[in-house]
Amino acid sequence: MSKRRLDGEKTKLHIAEKATELFSQKGYSATSIEDICQATGASKGSLYYHFKNKEQLFLFLLEKQYQEFAWLWQQKEKEYSTSIEKLYGLGAFIIDDFLSHPLKRAGEEFSGSQLADPAIMDQVMEILGSTYTLYITLFQEGMENGEFAKDDPAELAMIYEGLLNGLISVGLQFEEERLLSLMKRGIDVMLHGIVAK
Repeated sequence: MSKRRLDGEKTKLHIAEKATELFSQKGYSATSIEDICQATGASKGSLYYHFKNKEQLFLFLLEKQYQEFAWLWQQKEKEYSTSIEKLYGLGAFIIDDFLSHPLKRAGEEFSGSQLADPAIMDQVMEILGSTYTLYITLFQEGMENGEFAKDDPAELAMIYEGLLNGLISVGLQFEEERLLSLMKRGIDVMLHGIVAK
């Protein structure tokens, strides 16, 4: 990589790092391009060279967040020996990541404000859809090793995602310990049902 390109990448990552701090502190709407330029020392021209607008910058941060999440989960996944353990472990990992991530509040605000723009929504859905790959792989693995009954892994991935997102939404009022307990109970119900035997 040439020095110029390397410097460009460093500038882009510096902008992303400072923008993450600002979005975390002020929220998405209250953070302006001027704020980001001031925090980074970059000119508007430099910022717009790397990111077309504030929305594209935030999408870059979301994608970067997902890549970091996926890499960290790959490391964490090695701690579990069965697909069932991974299902619970991934649930706990997702809740912990959501509760501790600096873009949590800004991400919710961004999603709520950008749903009207189909192009932005398509990009958000593409990033979020990447998570399904993790879920589908986990369910396929469990079916192949006989832990899960044969089923449609893509549908199970959607149910699992819905379960976790629903718990996070209703559980924001709870302490992390209570939320993790609800997550475990939710996966119990998903695996075993509630019908009397």
